Amino acid sequence: LGASIFTRGKKGMGLTEFGAVFENHAKLMLAQLRYLAEDLNSWKSGATGQVIVGTLIAASANLLPRAIAQLRRISPNVAVTVRVGSNATLYPMLSRGEIDIVLGILPEDASKFIREKHDRSLMNHVALYEEGMHVVVGNKSPQANQADISLLQLHSLEWIIPTRESETYHAVQNFFWDEGLSINEKIVESVSILTNLELIMESGMISIMPKSVAQHFEKSGLIKILRFEKLNAVNNVGYTVRAEIEPSIAAQNFINALHEVAPLLN
Repeated sequence: LGASIFTRGKKGMGLTEFGAVFENHAKLMLAQLRYLAEDLNSWKSGATGQVIVGTLIAASANLLPRAIAQLRRISPNVAVTVRVGSNATLYPMLSRGEIDIVLGILPEDASKFIREKHDRSLMNHVALYEEGMHVVVGNKSPQANQADISLLQLHSLEWIIPTRESETYHAVQNFFWDEGLSINEKIVESVSILTNLELIMESGMISIMPKSVAQHFEKSGLIKILRFEKLNAVNNVGYTVRAEIEPSIAAQNFINALHEVAPLLN
């Protein structure tokens, strides 16, 4: 190759800058080989393969389960792998070809989550529907039955808010600022649905979560939505794929399933 891939130091082996570039392209080549194998299998059998989906909290409660169910009807033999994470985790994985698609609130600039310049593949973002946010408490919380409760009354309590790198963090921050308040220090930053739900129900914490997620759990009798008119930020929920690579047949079938179920959530 004409250059060193690894360097040896006191802490062991590490990649050189040249090695990091080589690793990025090698991972993309392996991803392309996987796509080739899946497409050949799909061509032979009609509907097989694998799709690896990265999901954010906004898509994991409704959009993703419905899309998987629809994919099962379209291509029952396609294997689906789901990876849950934050923007900072999922977009680098997408750029390196480790996952096929990312679902969730679309970022204004996905490249800010990717540290290495050579990993910043062009991204294709497709919006499916608009999503807002709700303040929620546990259905047995003292605040669940209070009418016309104010943000000031809730401010000193413990809150669960989106992580700082999420697209909704600044909207939450503005929600407090519009009331002349700051985000207090008693917070948990989390995009994990199960963790958030457990903290809401068992620890009496207050959370801000996407409307579709909040409505899903309120219908299940687990939480109570508190109505705040000023929490009116709207984001686009959709999917992101790499623009320079055609999706595999399995991934394209999953994308088709997304477009079929999304109007039900709009």
